[in-house]
Amino acid sequence: MMIGMMLRYTLRLAWVAAVWWVFSLNPSHACTLWGAAGNAVEGGGALITKNRDWTPDHRQQLNIVRPKEGYASVVLAAVGGAEPGTKAGVNEKGLVMVTATVNQVPAAERKRVDQKKGLMSHLLARCAGVEDVLKQIELFRRPVFYLVGDRKEIAVIEVAPDGRRSITRTDSGTLHHTNHYGAIDPLPDLKRKPGASSTNRSARIEKLLKNPNRPYTADDFIRFSQDRTAGPDNSIWRTGSDPHKTRSLATWLVAIPASGSPRLYLKTADPGEAERVCRLAVDDALRVSDRDQISLDSDLCNGPTPN
Repeated sequence: MMIGMMLRYTLRLAWVAAVWWVFSLNPSHACTLWGAAGNAVEGGGALITKNRDWTPDHRQQLNIVRPKEGYASVVLAAVGGAEPGTKAGVNEKGLVMVTATVNQVPAAERKRVDQKKGLMSHLLARCAGVEDVLKQIELFRRPVFYLVGDRKEIAVIEVAPDGRRSITRTDSGTLHHTNHYGAIDPLPDLKRKPGASSTNRSARIEKLLKNPNRPYTADDFIRFSQDRTAGPDNSIWRTGSDPHKTRSLATWLVAIPASGSPRLYLKTADPGEAERVCRLAVDDALRVSDRDQISLDSDLCNGPTPN
C-alpha cells in the first residue's frame, strides 16, 4: 500500500512538472511593443505600437476618460474576461502608454506586489510626457514592461520582481519589447526561461526595425503589425493554433506629431466578430463632450490613416 501511495505521489509530481515545463516554454499571454522617435519617423515626432495578444475571452472598447483633475485621454479597455481594464492610452498632451506582460514571472507572483491601483490611468491624467512619467518611477513596482512616448522621445521600462527598474530611452531611433527581460540581467530567481513566442516575436520585430528605408511611417508600422511569418502562435500578428489559445486581439498605433493632434489607428479582432478598424484624431475625440465611449462604427472612426 505504501509503495502504491508513493507511486501515485511521484506520478502527480511528474504531471505537475510537465505542465509547468510546457507552460514555461509557451506562456499564454503576450504582447509585442515597438516605437520610433525623432529622425526615425517621417516628419519627426514619434510612433508607438502595441499588438495586444490575450486569451479570446472578452471584448474590447475605446473609452474617453475625463478625470476631475488632470488630462483627458482615449484608452483601449478590455471588458469582461480574467483581466479587464485599461490596456493602452493616449492623453491630450500626446503622451502614449502601452504595456506587456512579464511571462517569466507567474501571474500569482506578479499580483502579490503592492502597486498603486490604476497606475496607467493615474499617469495619463497627470503626466504631459515621458520625463513626467520617469519622475514617478518609484510607483512602478509590479513586474511589467512599459513602452511610453511623447512628441520628442520614447522609452522602455522594465520592472523586475525584486523592484529593480531599467529605463531605455531615445529621441532618435527605435525601441521594441515582447515578454521577457532584456535590459535587466541577471535574474537568478526566475525559473522560467523566455518563451518561444516571445523570443521569436522579439527577433522578428527587431529585424523589421532594421529596414534601411527609414524614416518610418504609420503605414510601415501597420504593415509590421500584420506580419504572420512565424505561424499562428509565434508571429507578431497571432491567429492562434486553436480557438481557445492566445491570439492577437488588437493593434494600437499612435502617431504623435511634433505639433498638432496625435492620430490613432486601432484594429480590433474580438472573438466572434469581424475585424474592425478605427482611425481618428485624438483631439477630435476629446472634443466630443457627451461621450465616454467611442463606437468603432462611428463617424469619428472614419478618419485618415495616421501619417
